[in-house]
Amino acid sequence: MNSLRQVLVDAVDWCRFFRIVDHVGDSMNDRKSRFDKSDMFEDALDDCSKGAVQWVDNIGWDHVVGNITMEMKSQKNCLYTSKGTLKKKTASIKLMNSLGSAEKRTADEVMRFDYLLIVDTGSCNSFSVAVLAKNSIKKEWLDFKTDGVLLQVPTDELFFVVRPSDIKIGERNKSIQCYQQAKRKMQREWLASI
Repeated sequence: MNSLRQVLVDAVDWCRFFRIVDHVGDSMNDRKSRFDKSDMFEDALDDCSKGAVQWVDNIGWDHVVGNITMEMKSQKNCLYTSKGTLKKKTASIKLMNSLGSAEKRTADEVMRFDYLLIVDTGSCNSFSVAVLAKNSIKKEWLDFKTDGVLLQVPTDELFFVVRPSDIKIGERNKSIQCYQQAKRKMQREWLASI
């Protein structure tokens, strides 16, 4: 894990990453937009690391660092409270959605990654990133629900890459167009070209 930690700590511009998160805000929280939001944050990690963390979007993991696979889960206030207090346990993180019951699934079916990257996207008071090795995940932290698999981890078991005190995002650039508006504009331009 030392090489992964080194890349995550040294190669990623986390302040820029969280400026992107801050700019997106709640604008993409509707059901239809959440997949775009997830893709955007995963691609942003690649971009903010200048490719040291490559976004591959495979089934079971989102990124690779060398030969290490990593799944990224982002959620508001999953590590810190909205006031900036570290939680004793993460919020429940959905590792997998299932179309049917997940009760018969195994941990190996659900966790195909080497490492899990947990990103708190709440606010400046909670912006943070932690990583956990798959082989460190204990069975009692997993909950195989009827519609998916949830994970809740004691935060003292996590390696924190950055904490809220490490993140400085500055003022929001108001001249940058909202992603959804930019997407609609691009879609209209594409349609008009046919």
